[in-house]
Amino acid sequence: MKILFDATPLALTGYHKGGAYRYGVEILSRLPALLPADWSLELYFNFFRKAHLERMREAVALVGGPEHRLSRVHPRLLKALHAPAEWTAGPHDLFHGAFDDVPPTRRATRVVTIQDLAFLRAPDGLPAEWVRVLARQVPAAARRAHRVLTGSEFSRQDIVQRLGVAPERVEVIPHGIPAGYAPPRDPAADLVRLRERYGVEPGFLLYLGTLQPNKNVEGLCRAFQLLRARGYAGQLVLAGSKGWLYDEMWARIVARGDDQGVVQTGFVDDADIPRLYGNCAAFALVSLLEGFGIPVLEAMACGAPVVVADACSLPEVAGGAGRLVDPHDAEAIAAALEDCATPGPQRQAMVAAGIARAARFTWDASAAGHVAAYRRAQESRA
Repeated sequence: MKILFDATPLALTGYHKGGAYRYGVEILSRLPALLPADWSLELYFNFFRKAHLERMREAVALVGGPEHRLSRVHPRLLKALHAPAEWTAGPHDLFHGAFDDVPPTRRATRVVTIQDLAFLRAPDGLPAEWVRVLARQVPAAARRAHRVLTGSEFSRQDIVQRLGVAPERVEVIPHGIPAGYAPPRDPAADLVRLRERYGVEPGFLLYLGTLQPNKNVEGLCRAFQLLRARGYAGQLVLAGSKGWLYDEMWARIVARGDDQGVVQTGFVDDADIPRLYGNCAAFALVSLLEGFGIPVLEAMACGAPVVVADACSLPEVAGGAGRLVDPHDAEAIAAALEDCATPGPQRQAMVAAGIARAARFTWDASAAGHVAAYRRAQESRA
């Protein structure tokens, strides 16, 4: 069986190094070794602009292994013509649209991954044009696919209820965490590097992810100011790249004075991510919407006590090992962060529970789940 994996978004600026990018790279790095001997995997890229070529080559090198195919036919033209994938991709048996879309096919089985329905649940956190595109694209892809994959039961229920997809066609395959994520071996050396490279001081609270409205960065900054008013001396470190509607969001934070004591690192090198997790006083992800929430597990694996929103997929992912808070209640967020950052038996118990919880999620298991889902998709199609 020949599988075509649509890796186009790995070459696009909007996806670069974000959560969806991580998902694509981690799965593709592992699939070739897990496929049956009579199966093959090929990466498919389809874009018109030459500007994407460099990132495509970077992604191919990062993944290693699979061959790749590039189509330079304009994607909008293909969509307007309702062109089957075989027109530009050639013959294949299964097409996996891993990023919210899957084209029509003549004969191939169609699988699509939909991480979340942010365009329906939290459209204010996305550009209006992007919402319009997704509103056309995602429901159609879900109807067209023989199998829909997603990372959490929360997202599965959303897809079933909001898009009207039959429950038996939607499958949950949890994400994983990278190998080697563990509590720090040399915290003193880590802190020296973090200070020199990012201006981070000991005792900091951490958020790691894209900086955009649906991540509730505003609510976290407000809660942090309440902590500062009570004498908390550490920083709030916002680690990650600027996302959708960042400028408007940050302007509101500054206008309220909620930027005091907040440090932005910008994009963080992969090698420094475990250092940030492992040396923070507490980690917070109080998003209004997450399809999964990989940073929660990564932080737990590195020994950070975690505060998460009692909303969307986050309670499911935290699994009782994190502190749940109302994401709309800044006082509750502040109180939870203060408790988690305070040394003592309670913090130690949270750290131990988090490490045990994170150990249950690996990218190897996730990739194996994809292989099994491909087989089931083929069987159901037949």
